[in-house]
Amino acid sequence: MGKSEVAYIRPKSIGVSVPRREDPGLLTGRARYVADIVLPDMLHAAVLRSPIAHGRITSIDVAAAAAMPGVVLVWTGRDVRERCSGLPATMDIPGFVGTVQPVLADDEICFAGEGIAVAVATTRALAEDALEAIIVDFEDYPIIGDVDTAKAADNLANAKVPRNLLYYSDRLSDDVETAFAQAAAKVEGCFRTPRVNASPMEPRGFVARYEWTTNTLTCWSATQMPNLIKTLLAMFLNFPEQNLEVITPFVGGGFGQKAHLHTEEALACLLSIELGRPVSWIEDRQENLLRAPQAKQQVNEMTMAFDAEGRILAMRDSVTTDAGAYNTIPWTALIEGHSGILVATDPYRVPALALESYSLVTNKCPIGAYRGVGFTGPVLAREILLDRGARALGISPFEIRRRNVLRKEDFPYVSRVGHTIREGTFLETVDKLEAMIDYPAFLERQAAARKEGRYLGLGLSIFSEPTGIGTRTMHFLDSPITSHDTATVRVEPTGKVTVTTGIVTAGQGHHTTLAQIAADAFGIPVEDVTINMGSTKHSVGFGTVASRSAVIGAGTIGRASEMVRVKMRAVAARLLQAEPDDIEMSEGMVHVRGEPGRGMPFAQVVGAIYFADATHPEDFDPALEATAAYDPADIILANGGHAAIVEVDIETGLVRVERMYAVEDCGQMINPTVVEGQIRGGVAQGIGMILLEELIYDANGQLVTATLQDYLLPTADDVPDIEIAHLETPSSLVPGGIKGMGESAMISSPAAVAGAVNDALACLGITIEQFPASPQRIFDAVSAAGLSR
Repeated sequence: MGKSEVAYIRPKSIGVSVPRREDPGLLTGRARYVADIVLPDMLHAAVLRSPIAHGRITSIDVAAAAAMPGVVLVWTGRDVRERCSGLPATMDIPGFVGTVQPVLADDEICFAGEGIAVAVATTRALAEDALEAIIVDFEDYPIIGDVDTAKAADNLANAKVPRNLLYYSDRLSDDVETAFAQAAAKVEGCFRTPRVNASPMEPRGFVARYEWTTNTLTCWSATQMPNLIKTLLAMFLNFPEQNLEVITPFVGGGFGQKAHLHTEEALACLLSIELGRPVSWIEDRQENLLRAPQAKQQVNEMTMAFDAEGRILAMRDSVTTDAGAYNTIPWTALIEGHSGILVATDPYRVPALALESYSLVTNKCPIGAYRGVGFTGPVLAREILLDRGARALGISPFEIRRRNVLRKEDFPYVSRVGHTIREGTFLETVDKLEAMIDYPAFLERQAAARKEGRYLGLGLSIFSEPTGIGTRTMHFLDSPITSHDTATVRVEPTGKVTVTTGIVTAGQGHHTTLAQIAADAFGIPVEDVTINMGSTKHSVGFGTVASRSAVIGAGTIGRASEMVRVKMRAVAARLLQAEPDDIEMSEGMVHVRGEPGRGMPFAQVVGAIYFADATHPEDFDPALEATAAYDPADIILANGGHAAIVEVDIETGLVRVERMYAVEDCGQMINPTVVEGQIRGGVAQGIGMILLEELIYDANGQLVTATLQDYLLPTADDVPDIEIAHLETPSSLVPGGIKGMGESAMISSPAAVAGAVNDALACLGITIEQFPASPQRIFDAVSAAGLSR
């Protein structure tokens, strides 16, 4: 898309904090979630989860469960296998090992929590009671509990994955050793990010209704990707796709966890087809922690070298992903470390680079997408090492970044992995953060606190974020997927506008922000626009993932709107005795450019098209409706930075986050309040990941943090004031100059918090490289150093 296609949007609603139109329903309890779907004759499914982490089912007896009152059906893996061979997840990349996850396991068990049977009953409680009557015998196999064991062991975590290796990539092998040998400072570390759960407020859920008289299947899913779910279900269940509809009601948060096809969704469809009745599966919180896709567990062994001025000479990163027992659909294990290292250097000039990635299977719940995906781990390692380099060279953490970030004169800049970076305000971000923090004043506070036995730390992180993810970005990330999205724009006879889109909302405010885009396209009030979404009967769309909805919304709605505007300009030109190219739309009027008084109301022009054919040019098509697709022509990069100030109590190991700072450049903001809401939510998740959250498995492969009493989420007490500043550099690649930004805080804020903890303890010679930086880990590190207050 060229610059000529950007100019049609004249911001009026865009850039304004229009109140979210979704909120009245959400705040009054009138919004319907998937658990609120109640259908006539609906049944409820509950899944029996494996109590062992690795082994084989030797026998399973469901007779007693099937005979219980209220129980309609009990299936095992053998019953399901006859109807669906499993969910294959692979990538068309040489050397990649695909996996097929059974809908219900009927032989090998690969992780504790894997489904092995399902009971369907008239209530959820009765279905759960039936599970307790199922008798299962197992043969135990050796457990592969972590990536170190997976690399070294002769035993396999999954019999279908040789050497426990899903994929190895030696992506880039520059000569970094020479730079390391000549460096004025070389810093290195082995950084372990925790396995976490996205923890959406609403767990997963799915309702399927099969109608045998028409051979149609209607599904309600708390998903971020309804169109993809529809296509995959049609493929794997051998069901005609044209007879399948996926409806997405309100979704109580997704964060990537709901951007997969889950085994339970396929299972609910099979059950409904078998029984001819609606079947509901709604998971509880413990099930969500045990079985929903997990994320973020990486080991980044990184080294960086600097010259005497603090400029980066070389970097090496070897990243290992603990992928769990299977690949997830559609992302596979590549969603983590492999994708992360490809953008690991983006904000900085790095002349020599060596990268490799391992994706290994273990006997854990499979890993999947979560906000920021695999970018979080390498960014954390890189930013902590930049701080160490600054300390080693005696320069400030701001200055070392200032000397290395890409500047306007560097663009377009081609990174060592072949990523062309065309724009970014990296230097301005560093300067803005330093001013917000008042670095000299912080140093004085830090020194004074140390005299009192208190330890303050400052952490920084500068980031770039690939947004508006489309075909080009997918291919760059070694994911050979083609994506496109559509929107349909219709101007009604009264001059109101209806937009249908394949984008779905999981709480981000799309009913509001997409209406703002359409309103400005036609120069009408945002109240005159209605957004229809949430059904695969609306439009085609890859999904609401990867900070793409704003970009895709601007592209699809913008293009479709322009197709309608061309017709309106043609008729208005005849009515106003002007040239079509001189017709503009603004303030609810259609008028001649430069002559606002020479015009007529928007609705009047629409009425003429609908009802007065005498106003039509020759061979005029009066349909004021158009559908357009959009796939970004290049990678759309947003950028910014985060900073954290923390205080570490070395006697208790407790960390208090005193203040957070964020700088965001997402181009032209559609709705600043929505943008800042995304930043605040992401920062809260970043604090949780670095200080509190961890899915811990014991030596037997059992999840021991299976409730929210053990898996600690941040509360209002843990999240401090967040000071936010904005830079706005419109993208030349997207209508209206819009960029995405939904994942940015979870890419970057974890690194800032982790860096602040390390800065607080640096004066004691203590480093923290395994996260979360829990009180126990900090207390142990302090004790090992022989230190106390």
